[in-house]
Amino acid sequence: MSVLSAAPGPSAANVSSRAKPKPYSIERRFRLMQAAVVALTLWFVSGMLFWNFLFEKRLFSSVEMLHSTLVINREFHEKQEIAWRAFWETYDNQPGATRERYEESARLASDALHQYDRISLPPDEQSEVDRIQSLQKKFLRQASAMLAAAPGEPATLEQKASVARLDRDIHAALGRLEDLQIRRLESLNADMVRFWRLLELLLIAFAIFAIVMWAKFRHMHRHHLWGPLEHLRRMVIEVHRGNLAVSGEVPQSVELGSLIGAFLEMAAEVREVRDSLEERVLERTTKLEQAQSELLQSAKLASLGQLVSGVAHEFNNPLTSILGFSEVLLGRKNLDPSTHVPLRTIRDEALRLRHLVSNLTTFARRAPSRTSRFDLRQALLRFTDLRDYQLQSNNLSLHMDCPPSPVWVVADADQIMQVLLNLALNSEQAIKSRGERGDIWIACGEDSDGAWFRVRDNGGGIPPEVRAHIFDPFFTTRPPGEGSGLGLSISYGIIRQHGGILTAETKFGEGSNFTVRLPRADRPERRASDEPEQPASAAAAAPVSPAPLFASAVAPPSDAPAGQIRRALVIDDEPGILEMVGDALSRIHCCATLLEGSAGVEAALEKESFDLVLCDLKMPGRNGIEIYRLISRLRPELASRFILMTGNLADAEKYRADLAAVSLLPKPFTLARLRDAVEDLLRRHALA
Repeated sequence: MSVLSAAPGPSAANVSSRAKPKPYSIERRFRLMQAAVVALTLWFVSGMLFWNFLFEKRLFSSVEMLHSTLVINREFHEKQEIAWRAFWETYDNQPGATRERYEESARLASDALHQYDRISLPPDEQSEVDRIQSLQKKFLRQASAMLAAAPGEPATLEQKASVARLDRDIHAALGRLEDLQIRRLESLNADMVRFWRLLELLLIAFAIFAIVMWAKFRHMHRHHLWGPLEHLRRMVIEVHRGNLAVSGEVPQSVELGSLIGAFLEMAAEVREVRDSLEERVLERTTKLEQAQSELLQSAKLASLGQLVSGVAHEFNNPLTSILGFSEVLLGRKNLDPSTHVPLRTIRDEALRLRHLVSNLTTFARRAPSRTSRFDLRQALLRFTDLRDYQLQSNNLSLHMDCPPSPVWVVADADQIMQVLLNLALNSEQAIKSRGERGDIWIACGEDSDGAWFRVRDNGGGIPPEVRAHIFDPFFTTRPPGEGSGLGLSISYGIIRQHGGILTAETKFGEGSNFTVRLPRADRPERRASDEPEQPASAAAAAPVSPAPLFASAVAPPSDAPAGQIRRALVIDDEPGILEMVGDALSRIHCCATLLEGSAGVEAALEKESFDLVLCDLKMPGRNGIEIYRLISRLRPELASRFILMTGNLADAEKYRADLAAVSLLPKPFTLARLRDAVEDLLRRHALA
């Protein structure tokens, strides 16, 4: 072995030139040894197979001949017995016995005996076969002579004894023949035992040969491979500790010599680039700081979402009272005509404000994740209400194209709304980058492939070099501080989770077209209510101090049938909502007991029996979930007739396991929605 070093001085080229391998290769040695082992193995296996073939051929021939002789023995024995019985039956003139029958059976016995002529038998067995044939011929001559005698001249006892003796001799010879065949079978069995013992010895010898070769290979591996590799491992450890001036012995083999030489070259190159490493680390640190800034921006957006959600909850409670009482006043028969228009204006503006609050909640992504069937056109309309004014303020025109018939899909409407917002924001940025007035087109529809919607703009388009990365997380072409690079990647993930696809078509300088395809849903059955039901969900919350009690009762109209009056317990911390709900329930023949807060729930349950409960979710003291659990414990039959009112669906999402079977009534709600929820609950429990 030669000694090389990675210490400063010689260049990488000089280091490589010193590793001049001698004309031998570890690979060539191992291949030759492996070829020799394979050749010996093939020779051994071939010899064993050939030997086994010869033995099997001889054994098969012997067994086949033995089988044939045994078959002939059995057939001749049966035919001889038949001929023997036929002879005596004919001789004694028994009914049905004729000489022709005897001659036929005798002929069959002779034919069976002549089958031995087609088989090559050992000499001793052939001698017994010849004896049997001679005895059988004598038997036939004697039997024929006795049958040919005149009827009046019966055979002598000597003749009968001679026939019987010949038959016994035939059977005795046949028995000796079978004994010889059995001894031949035992001889074959002994040959097989000797063959398998010899085969076992050969296999043991081959196993010993394999063990010896394994030990030889292991020794060569240790000497030519593991030793040099262990030395290389020690050099790697030195480099890992920072010592780039390593040196080591280079094996004379081609493979390891080249490997260690390449390692020394690598150490020299690492030493050369070590001086520039700090600059690269600084560059990477800058990128990490940018990523951290983007994550902080995302956290700020999440905090903003929580703030918007809380504000929306505070808006929904007074909106419920405004909307409800405006409908109460509009429903009165003796309403002053001069106040009709202002009241309707109040109601319409409350509905508008409710719609805006709903859009804000959706934008903040605080609504619970829920999948339901909805009309895709409604998502586009909600988006238009939310963004149309802002787009016009930025000199952008929004154009919408929807088909006249509904486009039904099963998806999370809030997440689809989020995708629309992300695509529209992307279009806004593309148009602003050109510094001109622009247009955004949104459309939806359905075809044979399913439902679809698209967002198209006439902005600057996407440069060719970044088209393959537009859906990558944290990839953005915006200036620092103006984008997190998550909008398109989140949208892509949302659509994929819904079983759809999001594609982009763009021409640089002419605009972009993002198309979303979703699975189409079946058309829903028509429902009586004017607003879709929301899924019920809830979980546990910690109790706080109780709120003061405000209790009152709202009686139904005096003309209501006595048998149809139902009693309702209404619990809310907003007096205006309590009065509005009580007035609305009185119009559908419900006598409402109103509780401001949760402090008097036990007393009310002990004092009266109720047919249903309407309770707010978020209240001081015990919240709606704890009240539901209390009613489930005290009045289990009333727990299934429980309606939970909430101004923030995100608060209800935490309680999914507790309120899976409870009706949910989002605030603000119209009187029609309230009546439908109550009547549907009573109808389902056979109380309406």
